[in-house]
Amino acid sequence: MDTVITIAAEYTGQPTRYGPVTMGQANMARCVLRDPPLHMNFRVVKRLPAGTTLDAVAESVGRLLSRHEGLRATIHSDTQCVSGSGALPVEVHDVEPGGGGSGLADLAEEVGLRMQGTRFDVEAELPIRVAVITERNVPRLAVFVLPHTSVDAIGLATVMREWERLIRGGAVLSPCPTQPLELAEAEGGPLSRRRTAAALRHWETQLRRVPQSMFAIDIDEVPDADAICPRLRVRSAVAGGALGAIANRTGASRSAVVLAALGVLIGLRNAQRTCVIASLASNRVRPELRDYVGPLAQDALMAADLDVSTFDEAIRRFRTASLTGYQHSRFDSTALWEVIETVNAERGVNFARDCVFNDMSGVTVSAREPAPSAEIECDWLPAASLPAHLALWANRLEDEEVDLTFWIDPRVMTRTEAEAFGTGLVKLLIRAENRIVRLSDVLAIAGVAPVEYGPGWIHVDSCWVSLDAVERLVGEAVGGRPHRVIHDANGRLTCHFSSGTPEEIHAACLALLQGRTSAMAPHHYVIHEPAPGETWLQSPVIAEGDGRDFILRGPRA
Repeated sequence: MDTVITIAAEYTGQPTRYGPVTMGQANMARCVLRDPPLHMNFRVVKRLPAGTTLDAVAESVGRLLSRHEGLRATIHSDTQCVSGSGALPVEVHDVEPGGGGSGLADLAEEVGLRMQGTRFDVEAELPIRVAVITERNVPRLAVFVLPHTSVDAIGLATVMREWERLIRGGAVLSPCPTQPLELAEAEGGPLSRRRTAAALRHWETQLRRVPQSMFAIDIDEVPDADAICPRLRVRSAVAGGALGAIANRTGASRSAVVLAALGVLIGLRNAQRTCVIASLASNRVRPELRDYVGPLAQDALMAADLDVSTFDEAIRRFRTASLTGYQHSRFDSTALWEVIETVNAERGVNFARDCVFNDMSGVTVSAREPAPSAEIECDWLPAASLPAHLALWANRLEDEEVDLTFWIDPRVMTRTEAEAFGTGLVKLLIRAENRIVRLSDVLAIAGVAPVEYGPGWIHVDSCWVSLDAVERLVGEAVGGRPHRVIHDANGRLTCHFSSGTPEEIHAACLALLQGRTSAMAPHHYVIHEPAPGETWLQSPVIAEGDGRDFILRGPRA
């Protein structure tokens, strides 16, 4: 067992202040309280300079908290309290004698995972945890855990950059002039409210037309929030030069080109006519927010139709979609969820954020590694949990190297398929360097096999739907009562049943849809009332309804 003591990192700032939460804080507080802590808490381990004392660690941590109100803000519903002064307890763990370097790393991993895996109390706990790993009482490593309520990836990078300077006794610039309370006040202004309203309109417009999921999986189980996804890292020096050439030719950024390659491959592989991807937007365009320490990043919803002839045309589609999505990526998350739930109910679907793109190439700076030995090099990394079917992290998008990490749910691709997909994306970039690639040739160039939808699958309202999955969904919703689901030539799904109300059955279907990406609720409901001895399906209809009545929708043309 390691020896544990606690030291205090004292901080001081303005007197304790209260005010509204920012949109980012409100959004992340909901997620921190709901989602698995390993998803919502950042963990960073930093090596301490030789000669660092525990007093120096405590002083540097205290200065960080004194500089940034977001690190000492607790959240109480729609109000935040910024502590004026106090002390943060810092755990000190001394490694067992003889542990050496591996013992230090193992203990830091153990302590860090414990802190990261414990949910933050957003009302009572400062949104930062710190531990020090010592060897014979000499500080060697510092472990930081911060929840998404206090930082996003760029905010975390700012905090860690300042930490490196503070612990070495270096000078630091004045902190970002915008603190969370000031940002919350600005977000309540007329201009910000108009932008938020425009963002909600953008989301609603796209949600009404895009597939509920890019991966229609015929399973009925609710996904495990802690599901472990294999991670595939793909690197290529050759693709770096190709990416630059494609960007110059199309006028798109390198990031938009990679996004388009991802979207085209997902869409063509899964026979989707429209591709929808959520991308993490930093929302730091304005200079006064560049070094802001707080959650600003929110999802940008990007949808692009694939009815084009060439990859270059698709890139331009995704470029427009990304610019529009990023422009509308700051919103009131409570209002957005109301929009999502309304559209879900009207379409009879459950929109899933199942494809994610995250360009971290301009944020994280890691040590340069030896160049890839092959044209395309791929390696499997330790699996990790991620609430999505597929995510792409862009680590480097440079002339010298493209470095990508794919997180792929094993339910949507086997490891063999995932490796073909990851390397196939890079093959597409290399082939498109100095030629126009036809969209019809993309899968063959990438070496990615298309999904084959067998009998009983239909494409309706932009979604691939399994009639068997719909039947199972409705069967559970009616609780064993007589029913029948009919699919007509116009794509309409009609549910005939013998008792209950359409509102009741529709609500039950919606409640059961989570995780069932191959099912949807019926468009139309018909209630029969059989006479004694009469077959219920042939009995008179006593009520029916569609988009003009209790269900506010119909199928897409």
